[in-house]
Amino acid sequence: MGKEEIPMADYEKLYEERKKRVETAVLNQEPDRVPNTLLVGTYPLHKAGITMAESMVDHEKACRAMLAFYEKYSYTDTGSISNFTPAAKVLENLGMKNARWPGDPKGLDENNTYQFIEYPTLEDGEYDEFFRDPAGFWLTKHLPRTMEIFEPLSDLDYYDMIVGGAQYMLTSPQAIPVYKRLLAAAEEAQKMNAVIQEYDKKLRALGYYSIMGGGSATAFDMLGDTLRGTFGMMPDLIEERDNVKHALDIFADLHIKQSLGFCQATGSRYAWVMLHKGFDNFISEEDYRELYWPYLQKWILALIEHNITPVVYTEGAYNTRLKYLKEVPKNKVVYHFENVDLKLAKKELGDTACLMGGFPVYSVRYGTPERIREEVKQHLEIMAPGGGYLFTTGYSLEDCPQENMEALLEAVDMYGKY
Repeated sequence: MGKEEIPMADYEKLYEERKKRVETAVLNQEPDRVPNTLLVGTYPLHKAGITMAESMVDHEKACRAMLAFYEKYSYTDTGSISNFTPAAKVLENLGMKNARWPGDPKGLDENNTYQFIEYPTLEDGEYDEFFRDPAGFWLTKHLPRTMEIFEPLSDLDYYDMIVGGAQYMLTSPQAIPVYKRLLAAAEEAQKMNAVIQEYDKKLRALGYYSIMGGGSATAFDMLGDTLRGTFGMMPDLIEERDNVKHALDIFADLHIKQSLGFCQATGSRYAWVMLHKGFDNFISEEDYRELYWPYLQKWILALIEHNITPVVYTEGAYNTRLKYLKEVPKNKVVYHFENVDLKLAKKELGDTACLMGGFPVYSVRYGTPERIREEVKQHLEIMAPGGGYLFTTGYSLEDCPQENMEALLEAVDMYGKY
């Protein structure tokens, strides 16, 4: 099965068709057919015989493999060259303590996935210090605790810098190795970004639309992931609730600023947020209502006010939270689901927002082509009616049999008609 031959002159027309199809669904209306917005993830790399470790070093090779997938298969309406994995040399030069990556110096398998290691960088009893001097805390505590390269900053007198000591610290002998490693990390990051941008242009020239918009975490997850860690934050919900609320107020504003800044810098009309700790039964209904949803809702409303479409990527089961997701302006939001009762989601949110995802990855990885075709048919019978649905899997694909990928693409094409 290969990509249909399309004259170069028609690629711009194809782009406009795909763009209209996707944007019509995003507005919660019915396009000419269900848009296929499959998140192909690292599937193209596996099929090209590229290890995950290699993909984080040889950016040209990785991007070439991603583009080759879209050259071969023209079924999807959207595409993305980046799989959002950072460059290995950046992580190595920074000496990341809260991450593991395939082929890292500690010996993670070359085909493993990038991993985040969660632990508290704001330790017990440090809330007041953080509130009193957030910038100083970040420089002298958070950065040294998460990146080896910044360990010398743990002895930094932040106030001494303000009153004139900065020149001595910034020109001290111990600062030189830091600058060299920072420069190497920055040069590698720029190198990777330049290659991705080059291939993004090639993908656009093939007529693919993009709904990518960076990635972020909402206030609750910022505090839990970045500063307190899950095991540190859970007792805080009881013992330090006022401090939690104060921190969430800070992070909510940072989240809005971060997303708006990205969209303004890139011209993206979409902003993504990945929800880590809000799924069913992970936190109580009371905590979700008081500490999670209001800050996520604030971010959503701020983006809508700036004519940017929020794409809310819900991780885990999200059935009991649907009633909150309704509390947004109609037809302005995209909700992506990893795991949800499809009929319930369509019933509760079908007249409120565009829905996305929900198709099980395990069916693509471990099922048969026949099973995949039948599941796609059943899935679209629920989600397609009335429009306002973007097809994709619950989360990004990794490796799977080629015949399963092809069956998935063909089935969406076959059953995605209105």
